[in-house]
Amino acid sequence: MNKVVEDSLEKKASKIAINRDKLLSVTIPIVAVLLALLLGSILLLFIKVNPLEAYKYLIFANFSSFYNLAEIFVKATPIILTGLAFTFAFRTGLFNIGGEGQMFVGAIAAVFVGLKTGHLSPFITIPLCLIAAILAGAVWGIIPGILKGVFGSSEIIVTIMFNYVALYLVSYVVDRPLREASGFYPQTDLIGENAFLPYIIPKTRLHIGFIIAALLAFVVYLILWKTPFGFRLRAVGFNPDGAEYSGIDIKKNIIISLAISGALAGVAGFTEIGGIHHRLLDNFSRDVGFDGIAAALLGSANPLGVFIASLLLGMLKTGANAMQRGVGVPANIVNIIQALIIILVLAGNMLKPKIMVMLKRKERGLE
Repeated sequence: MNKVVEDSLEKKASKIAINRDKLLSVTIPIVAVLLALLLGSILLLFIKVNPLEAYKYLIFANFSSFYNLAEIFVKATPIILTGLAFTFAFRTGLFNIGGEGQMFVGAIAAVFVGLKTGHLSPFITIPLCLIAAILAGAVWGIIPGILKGVFGSSEIIVTIMFNYVALYLVSYVVDRPLREASGFYPQTDLIGENAFLPYIIPKTRLHIGFIIAALLAFVVYLILWKTPFGFRLRAVGFNPDGAEYSGIDIKKNIIISLAISGALAGVAGFTEIGGIHHRLLDNFSRDVGFDGIAAALLGSANPLGVFIASLLLGMLKTGANAMQRGVGVPANIVNIIQALIIILVLAGNMLKPKIMVMLKRKERGLE
């Protein structure tokens, strides 16, 4: 009888601990955002700007028109995809800092296919562009995966270096082999109109790339948490030695994880080309890959959290221009606020175990 009671109490305590962990996972990012805005207020006061007025433009200007509201989702789309790329690798115990480069090569592949097949039906050319971007991103991810899995190289260093390789590759492509026919600017010609992503809402830039990003967030969640394959990946990330002892091929899973991660980032290049730019530009959409890392950290490396965090970052990016026009604040202030959010989230996550212990002790004291 005593054992039954003990088991019941143990299960209850375990459930409470899980709920507490989930609550802290939600609370920490919210507190981080509020503290970052508070610290940003001090910075605004230092440059003699009313924080309330500045934040009014930063937040509420996004809802001043349907176009501005749609822009939140437009800005969030590539951030969601690069955030999912980081999340997928992170759950396998890897740090893919190369989402930026993987997005660039995905864009190169999408542009190449869009230029060659843009005269075909949209039902043919758009999927071809998507497949090309996925494959290019996967290749850019699988190389660091092989170097990590087979040779033990640091995926952090390799993926960072690959960002620069991809950046200069874009510069080369738009300057030489794919430069526009007129040769006036370092950019490609427009892809065929049939390769343009359809707009969801007329008179806005919101395209179906956002729907693709949302669907992929759901797919990533299903893969990681609802399939044996995802369980193996997370097992590798949680305890590599234990996973290997249980018969999981660590090297294989590392390579596959970084390949899928790269493919997700490659889709971001596809959506930016097909939905926004319609041509490859030198240094286009820079820092989106790092915004994705920020969204993943803010969203606790959970696909739903990444989706919500990306919308928040999209809102900040859209509101930054309105704040600059409204009160003359440099848009880079938003980058500082974003950096503060990430620093505070990381600090909160580091303190989470201590907070859990404190709450447990308090609970025992009340008992």
